[in-house]
Amino acid sequence: MTELELDGLVKRFGDVTAVNGVSLTVDAGSLVALLGPSGCGKTTSLRMIAGLEQPTEGDIRFNGESVLHLAPEKRNIGMVFQRYVLFPHMNVAGNVGFGLRMRGLPKPVIAERVAEVLDIVQLGGFERRFPSQLSGGQQQRVAIARTVITNPRVMLMDEPLSNLDAKLREEMRAFITELQKRLEITTVFVTHDQVEAIELADQVGVMFDGDLVQFGTPEEIFNHPKTPRIADFMGATNLISGTLLEKGSQDCVLESSVRKLRIGHVPEHAVGNSVLATVRPEHIDLSLPSETGDAVENAFKAEVSEAVYFGGTLSYRVRAGDFSLQVKDRSTRHFAEGEEVIVRIDPAHLWVFPEADTELHARA
Repeated sequence: MTELELDGLVKRFGDVTAVNGVSLTVDAGSLVALLGPSGCGKTTSLRMIAGLEQPTEGDIRFNGESVLHLAPEKRNIGMVFQRYVLFPHMNVAGNVGFGLRMRGLPKPVIAERVAEVLDIVQLGGFERRFPSQLSGGQQQRVAIARTVITNPRVMLMDEPLSNLDAKLREEMRAFITELQKRLEITTVFVTHDQVEAIELADQVGVMFDGDLVQFGTPEEIFNHPKTPRIADFMGATNLISGTLLEKGSQDCVLESSVRKLRIGHVPEHAVGNSVLATVRPEHIDLSLPSETGDAVENAFKAEVSEAVYFGGTLSYRVRAGDFSLQVKDRSTRHFAEGEEVIVRIDPAHLWVFPEADTELHARA
C-alpha cells in the first residue's frame, strides 16, 4: 500500500493561481475526497498527482519518495474519469485487459486476471458484451475494472458518478466503498457532491479558490466546519450570532437575540467576543407548548411560518421575533403554518465557528 503526500502544492497558469499551497496526507489504503465547487482546484490537484500537470511549487511523495521526476506512465497511477472512455469496438474483456496487453503479459495470464477482476466488480459473464450493450453503471464498473487490474499504487477518480442518475449514483457509492476497502488501494476521489464525499471518504478536503480550507473526517467537516462558508457548502445550516457570555471547562453560553443558549464545547474565543454559531436543521427539535415549556434548557417559543413536505421529511421555517431557523423533521406529526411551537436545540449540536468569516453573517 502507498501513502500519498501533497506538500505545499502550487499550480499557476500565468497570473491565475489554480492551486495555492495544498498540503495533505492520504494514509495508505484510505480514500480521501477532494470536495469543492467548480473551479476550486480539485481536478488540477488530481492531474498533478497523475503527472499530467507539473506543479509550479511543492512536492508529491509516494511512501516518502518524490515522484515529480517520474513521467505519468512511470507512477503506476490508475485513473477513473467522469466519462467512461471505453473502446466501443472492444468487448468488456478487451477493454478491461487493455492495460495488461500494453504491458506485454501473456494471453492466458491476461484472461485469468480479467476473469478475476470482473468477478470483483460483479460483471462475471459480461466478457463478450460491448459498451453499447451495457448500462451506465455497468460501463463505469468496466472502467473501474480496467483501472484496478493493473494494481495501481494510487487510484484517482475524477467525478466518476456525475453521469449517472440518482439511484445509480447511490448504488455506485456503495459499490466503490466496498471495492476500495476490499482492495485497499490508496484513492483520491474528486467531487462537488457533499453526499458522495461524506459517504465514500475516510477524510475530506474542502477546497475553495485553490485553497484547502479544511481537512478532516466527514463527521468533522459536517458537524464542525471552520467557517460559515464551509458550513453553507455542506448543505442547509442555521447561523446564530451573539455574544460569548460564559466559558466553562466543557461548555459555554451564548447570549443571542432570542435567549441564552448553552453550547456543548469550549471555543477559543474570549468571553465578551461577538461570535457566530451554527446548528443543522435536522438537529433541532419541535414540540407543542402543551408537551413542554420554554424553561427547558435551550428551548424557546416560536411560530411556524412555513411548512413544506419533502417525501418523508417535513421542512419548516420557524420564527421568534426577527430570529428565523430552518428545521427538518422526520416524525409523522405535522405542524401547521401559524402554529405556536417550542423549539429546542441540544447543546451538543451547537457549534461556534473558530473562524467567523463575514460572507454569510447571521440571521439572528
